[in-house]
Amino acid sequence: MTHLRPVVTLLPLDDRPVNTGHVAGLAGAAGTLLRLPPAGLLPARGVPGDMDGTSRWLEDAAAGSDAVVVSVNQLAHGGFVASRRTTEPLARTLARLDVLRRIRASRPDLPVHAFVTLMRTKKTDGAGAEPDYWERHGRRFFALSEEIYRAEHGRPGAVAPARAEIPEPFVADFFTRRLRLHAMHLACVELVAEGVVDTLSILVEDSTVESVSTSEREWLESWIGRLGLGDRIGCYPGADEAGAVLTVRAALQHAGLRPKVALACLDPDALGRIAAYEDVPVRDTIADQVAAIGAVLVEDADRADLVLAVHPPGLPPRDWCSGPDQPERPSGDAVRLAGRVRDLLEAGRPVAVADVADANGADPALVMALREAGLLPRLAGYAAWNTAGNTIGSALAQGCSRLLAASDRQLAEHARTLVHRLLDDWGYQTSARRRFLTAGTALRPDQVERELGELLADLGPPADKLRIAPGSVSFPWDRPFEISFELEHLEEGNDRR
Repeated sequence: MTHLRPVVTLLPLDDRPVNTGHVAGLAGAAGTLLRLPPAGLLPARGVPGDMDGTSRWLEDAAAGSDAVVVSVNQLAHGGFVASRRTTEPLARTLARLDVLRRIRASRPDLPVHAFVTLMRTKKTDGAGAEPDYWERHGRRFFALSEEIYRAEHGRPGAVAPARAEIPEPFVADFFTRRLRLHAMHLACVELVAEGVVDTLSILVEDSTVESVSTSEREWLESWIGRLGLGDRIGCYPGADEAGAVLTVRAALQHAGLRPKVALACLDPDALGRIAAYEDVPVRDTIADQVAAIGAVLVEDADRADLVLAVHPPGLPPRDWCSGPDQPERPSGDAVRLAGRVRDLLEAGRPVAVADVADANGADPALVMALREAGLLPRLAGYAAWNTAGNTIGSALAQGCSRLLAASDRQLAEHARTLVHRLLDDWGYQTSARRRFLTAGTALRPDQVERELGELLADLGPPADKLRIAPGSVSFPWDRPFEISFELEHLEEGNDRR
């Protein structure tokens, strides 16, 4: 089935706006209709969804779609957080993959793109999205993970004493969960080998070099290589950006486009740095995210359909969610990158900016340099949030959606998604969230709405054509880490008040 305006069905990672509304905005800019599950199938705050209902919805929606994008975490476990907490028997969760086989049997030519996460080992205490025992033993589990990695890689380790710091039933539970999830990953690899799934992204969330996550990634890559599936399966840092990346990939594929992407980075050696919460150099993350969106890397910007301007991991490192005191850095690199972006734009090259200088927010110096140079309204994409993988994938998805934007309506939607990303990554994550957390005050939506409104006004074009929809600010999971807000276009007689 092929529509003039492609229809993509997305089963998202969870209900958070970055996995739902943000993807819908990019799809709209790309001229694509996005089908999402009814809200009742995606409970908030990590509560497991109705997996039987989700399966029925997915099968029905696929029948009238041009492509399907599927979160295996949602399909098999009921969501992102649920996949970390699950104690269900493996046979039961694996059986939920059968709906994909039924979809393939009924639609042999339907593009099906799946993604699944490789579970993190969080380095801090605090249960949150982890099992309850993480409240007291999170740091100890992180230390155990490091020691196991060292031992598994032929280096002196101290596994026994690290393990002795944690009650053995908790250790057994943790690794049983990882065993089940690893088996699920292998089952997904088999789906690709069977031809049930066209492409698979295995996303390593919040990792470090010395971690059991790295060992598990290496095991998976070994099987992918043995099966000769490296052109259809990627295993790389990321998570929350995958729905957007694969949805835009489906739109590009429907249009018959395989964009050429060139990199612009003023310090290429810095792409060899490993960003916070990741286990491979940023250069590798970029290559994997480009492949995931169905594009190809080229050396020459003059041959590129899109240039990805990368602000690489900075020194000293900063994490805008780790505390109020972050080190100062000179703004020279940011100003020079803005100059390079200007030169590329004046040469007629579409440019998307991936700011991975800091974790969990934007480098303010780069946003200001882009603003002062009048470049923000000319960007094809921008991202600077959470991890490098999240940022790179998001910038590519937005940039590639711009390549497909033809009508005035699509261009207006692209501008809205661009400003939304800027206001979230720079306005909220780097600025407003940090100030509220430093003050230790409760996050009140009305106060945050006022502050974001002021920051929006500071951005200038294209933000001057938008306002925050009154009353739209909320905290969807009742925590400060992520925010939800809506932007609406200003019309005659409708100002920001």
